[in-house]
Amino acid sequence: MEKINKYSKKEDYSFTMGAFPTYELILKRPELVKVIYIHDNYHEKEELISTLKEKNLAYEINSKVINRLASKENTYVMGVFEKFNNSILERSHVVLDDISDMGNLGTILRTMNAFGIRDLALVGNVCDIFNPKTIRASMGSIFDIRFEHFDTFDKYYDRFKENREIKLFMLSKNMEDSLRETKKPDVFSLVFGNEGSGLPDYYEKYGTKVFIPQSDSVDSLNLTIAVGVGLYEFTR
Repeated sequence: MEKINKYSKKEDYSFTMGAFPTYELILKRPELVKVIYIHDNYHEKEELISTLKEKNLAYEINSKVINRLASKENTYVMGVFEKFNNSILERSHVVLDDISDMGNLGTILRTMNAFGIRDLALVGNVCDIFNPKTIRASMGSIFDIRFEHFDTFDKYYDRFKENREIKLFMLSKNMEDSLRETKKPDVFSLVFGNEGSGLPDYYEKYGTKVFIPQSDSVDSLNLTIAVGVGLYEFTR
């Protein structure tokens, strides 16, 4: 087995840190597994090893490697998997423009999976979807999601503008743009912007605005909460 280095965006592999996301990797995308590392102190190692043998996957009981690579002390299982490419389908999408927080991205992957929307478009300078922080926050949902990167929203729009409604989550003074009033189409793209600045004004030419009604007590909702509310409303 080649020496595994700490995570780098340049490497062709990444890690699942923890038993739950590692099991998700093993069960959903076993073809991606390079090796599974198991800590000496992991209490359920026999069950895990049985699963790995069943699927003919490589593993090592190696606490030193986990201690060297893991970012958290309580990591007892770690998967090393090959990064993968895939393309989104002609279905409903979540579109994230220029988001920068890996925890947010991972949580959004998990939220999408919960609501059955499994196609994600990443636009512009987005954070690293393969960073172990993203993988951990997704709790393994990354292995259920199809995702594709687009340099600009124009490139996404040119490919997917037909036969769908594009809903832009932006501030609006028009009450008809309220999420409560918006009609929910069968096929849609829900577009969200950067955590701090949101979507630029020029996005208005691509679709229709949607805003989430809220009290005046807070400035805005966290991005992950906004995505969750949007997905709930558009899929119920």
